[in-house]
Amino acid sequence: MKISEFLQIIDTIAPWELAEAWDNPGLLVGDPEEEVTGVLLCVDATPAAVDCAAARGLNLILAHHPLLFRGTKHLRADEYEGALLMRLMRQGVSLAAAHTNLDRAPGGVNDCLAQALGLRVEQSEDYLRVGAPGVRIAGELADLARATINPQAVFYGERDRAIDCVASSCGAGGEFFAEAARRGAQVFVTGEMKHNERIEAEGLGLSVLLLGHGESEAVVLEPLRARLAAQIRAEVFAPQQTGARD
Repeated sequence: MKISEFLQIIDTIAPWELAEAWDNPGLLVGDPEEEVTGVLLCVDATPAAVDCAAARGLNLILAHHPLLFRGTKHLRADEYEGALLMRLMRQGVSLAAAHTNLDRAPGGVNDCLAQALGLRVEQSEDYLRVGAPGVRIAGELADLARATINPQAVFYGERDRAIDCVASSCGAGGEFFAEAARRGAQVFVTGEMKHNERIEAEGLGLSVLLLGHGESEAVVLEPLRARLAAQIRAEVFAPQQTGARD
């Protein structure tokens, strides 16, 4: 399978047309005609992720967050992005990204996050998922998130609060707190949000659970690995160690 054919499979899972206009998904480094020997999935293509892929003989990384967001005018080894791009090329590892298209797609990041939180999704719109939780006390939801997503997740609110509606949005989804409140949620769960957004959210009566940006998105890696492994012959690897994932 060529890299271009792999990207066509990604298009069936998370259509490129779902990406925001400002986003930069797709093949960022590499030759679309190269044969895929294996794929490493990660939230961010860190140096550790590049080294992990090369050590396992995987010549393609599919990251959630893209590189080359800004107008790049030079490639320098003494700057982080330049050094990372040069590392990819030296190691012979190609890089692709599926970002907002994977956030929004059915079965993508936001659906996986809702599933990890035990939500029975009743309302789904763009980056927001709203539904009934599998627990009935806010503190129990926070404990579940710490046990399954990030032990350092931060909860703001009354732990003994009774809940029957929770809204979630992955990554930097803080901006959707008002919509979460409008849809009847008592708890808003996201990766990160601005201080003023959290204060306003609490002012609207929401308890807030912050999982960490990358941690709220890493929930998609294993489900995505399983879907891809069923469609391609090459190895698809989703490392769990922090250094190679986020």
